[in-house]
Amino acid sequence: MLTQLNFQAPSTELKKLSNIWLLLSGFTCNLKCRHCYLSCSQTNKTRGFLNLDKIKTALNGVKNTQIEEIYLYGGEPFLNRDINNIIRHCLKITNVTMVTNGTLINDKKARFLRQIEQEHDYELIFRISLDHYTEVKNDEIRGKGSFKKIMSGIENLVNNGFNPIISAVNIWDEDETSLKEGFLTLLSKLDFQPTDINIKIIPVIKAGEYEKNYSSYEEDDIVTKEGVKNCNTDLFDCTNSRVVTDTGIYVCPALLNDPRGKVGNTLSESSKKFYLEPNICYSCQTGNRNMFTNNWNT
Repeated sequence: MLTQLNFQAPSTELKKLSNIWLLLSGFTCNLKCRHCYLSCSQTNKTRGFLNLDKIKTALNGVKNTQIEEIYLYGGEPFLNRDINNIIRHCLKITNVTMVTNGTLINDKKARFLRQIEQEHDYELIFRISLDHYTEVKNDEIRGKGSFKKIMSGIENLVNNGFNPIISAVNIWDEDETSLKEGFLTLLSKLDFQPTDINIKIIPVIKAGEYEKNYSSYEEDDIVTKEGVKNCNTDLFDCTNSRVVTDTGIYVCPALLNDPRGKVGNTLSESSKKFYLEPNICYSCQTGNRNMFTNNWNT
């Protein structure tokens, strides 16, 4: 039974900085998806773009850290004019995942990106946002015509030797096994053999009341003035990730609109401890998975 004493939100600790997210295009995107937790669109200019110099400065502060993956996202990261040089620089450091809707990847672009990857020792990975394996359901969320454009981008990547990941938000709360099977069937029509690792299903980002947040751990957890005892937060991305934006460092890609999500001005000086006060943290507490980083252990 959960025993409530002096209430204090539970906290997480940055155990190891394994993943760095770079918000390349702010909240600017060529699509306007109905479920976007950052309200990205063509007209949302509330966050600035990151240029290569800012990125170099940020990464130099942790150059002795063993970074496992750098995520390039937005908005739509391909809207950043420095994107090619940014990819080159990041591939000198570690593996790079592009989190993109894929609509701007034509065959010429895919061939060029393949050439960039082959010039480096690390892997360039593409995670393409596609919310359903049927055109009707996807376009209901991402806009009319988006399905065909996204599928064209995926096909261009496959034809040039990439092995893209589909990132789908489970808007309709469908059975995940059936949802994965639908995507695998869709992808198998292209010239490659997808596996479970090519599909990342994400629960809908949602907020929960504090009472639900802090009673959703383990049955024997106890809320004390020091925090929640026996709480397993290993699957929280904030235990191994940080986000670089034009206005500082944030703890999580979902908390860029919440001032509590900011943990410092530089990677090297940012806070390692974070209190799970924002209601949006409820998504990670109930998701039972890494919500944002790739699931390489699937």
